[in-house]
Amino acid sequence: MENEKRKRLSPLLSQAISFQPMRSGYSGDRTFKVTTANDEKLVLKLTDVKRADDLKRKAHLLRRFKERGILCSEVLEMGIDKEQKNFYRIFPFIEGENAREFIHQRTNEEQYEIGRRAGKELRLLHTYAAPSTIKPWDERVMAKHERYVHAYHSSGVTFEHDEIILHFIKSHQDAVKGRPNRFQHDDFHLGNLLIKGNQYAGVIDFDQSDWGDPIHDFYKLSLFSREKSIPFSIGQMDGYLGTKASNEFWLLFSIYTAMSFFSSIVWTLTFAPAHMREMMERVKRMTKEHQCFNRLAPIWYTNAR
Repeated sequence: MENEKRKRLSPLLSQAISFQPMRSGYSGDRTFKVTTANDEKLVLKLTDVKRADDLKRKAHLLRRFKERGILCSEVLEMGIDKEQKNFYRIFPFIEGENAREFIHQRTNEEQYEIGRRAGKELRLLHTYAAPSTIKPWDERVMAKHERYVHAYHSSGVTFEHDEIILHFIKSHQDAVKGRPNRFQHDDFHLGNLLIKGNQYAGVIDFDQSDWGDPIHDFYKLSLFSREKSIPFSIGQMDGYLGTKASNEFWLLFSIYTAMSFFSSIVWTLTFAPAHMREMMERVKRMTKEHQCFNRLAPIWYTNAR
């Protein structure tokens, strides 16, 4: 019955013979890999209709990225399913494997090259300037950080050296002033990247994208990508920067990594409490790698150079 309703959403789905559920993270969306009678493969994503306007704007950006040659999946069709109160989007299916799950099957050299290509693609994404209506980045990021710190202090959860980390952020907060407002994927890590064979195949899931300092897009590398593949992570930095990372880059990288300790703990407590121990281990690891931010470039990067 549900599949018949989905087939009626669009002529693109009318010849569907299967709707295979796909993992959609913690967003609450429902995502399906669709196979049609002529063996065409599509992706159907169902989202709360309240997000329709925001996702329409992002669909327009995806089209521009695709036109620039960025490896991503544009929206073929979108609309509102009034009966189910869903906003639906239909994408072409990108052939490839989830990088988080399969990166370890590649050699270190291949992992590095995949990361280098990902870094170049990320740099292209960051060339898009924010609309003039977007408030300055430093105002938004500091206000958001303060909200997360307040929620952290109210949560009853603590981690070692938290006050030292907070002092580091506060003492360097002027560094984020005047930073550019550019497109941010905001969830750029191995879990949202695809590989095909031994090559980078594209980036997915732009639903959390935002505007702000491009370097902010690297904090998910600290949180997630680095623990799966150091060669990939170094490759992403090298592909993005093209040259040796500047002191300014490492300072901002460290500030945003430090901020992520508090936002990630609060987010995990709210949406994925079963993974709290895992997140606390990440915070502990990153604190050690930066030596409580007495060093800006993490140990895993400098030891590999």
